[in-house]
Amino acid sequence: MNSSIKKNHFTILSKCFYFIFLISFCVNVYSQEEELWFGTYTSEEGKVHQGRFNIVKNGRALTSIVLAPYGKLPMKFNIMKNDTVQRFVEISWPNKPERIATLIQYTDGYYAGNFEDGTKILPIVIKKFNFQDAQLQGNWFKPNEIEVRIIDNTIKLLSSQDSWNKNDNRICESNNSYSLFCALYESSIIVDGEYRHLRPAVKFVRDAIQEKYPKKYDHVLVDFNNAKEITLIELHAILKSAKKKLLSEMNKK
Repeated sequence: MNSSIKKNHFTILSKCFYFIFLISFCVNVYSQEEELWFGTYTSEEGKVHQGRFNIVKNGRALTSIVLAPYGKLPMKFNIMKNDTVQRFVEISWPNKPERIATLIQYTDGYYAGNFEDGTKILPIVIKKFNFQDAQLQGNWFKPNEIEVRIIDNTIKLLSSQDSWNKNDNRICESNNSYSLFCALYESSIIVDGEYRHLRPAVKFVRDAIQEKYPKKYDHVLVDFNNAKEITLIELHAILKSAKKKLLSEMNKK
């Protein structure tokens, strides 16, 4: 009798411990879900760029920081120290362990600091998306001739089947073939010096796709480009539609 009670008691305790462990595990996994943050970073040449970062947090500590700029290979920083009391994280540049930055945490999860190695000082800012980031990405740009030229150059880069990359991975390294995204990316740099993800040229192309194929593609530019059913003729039709609407908006003003 006593043995049976003890056995049942042990079974209940085991289930309780398992349940607590499961909850703790789920909370921990959930708390470390990857987030997309923005900000700015400074390149080797000293130029300030839009920063797009994949962030993983464990409570207030940053456990992973990956710079994932549009069109380029991602770059993972090395986490050296997290201090959630003093509110800072110490990181080093990939493949350059002597280049270290201490990022101070300010209000609303805003981190800022400088990479230094005795020869360079490279500021970096990491934070959640806000109005300033929207401005940096061209959200406030108005339809103008530059946007039209970007679309014209995109059509030029995608002039033939051989120049069209149907397997977009958002990394734009080829000079021979381009996905829709990479053609817009490259054209933005050629025409205006920098890619801005929210500028009218990109927005109007995205809108043209969603208007013709509502709710069909989750990652609009990439999924549309890679879809088996989309031909080069349909791709050009989207670009021409976007250009037509751009010109229409310009004429209104």
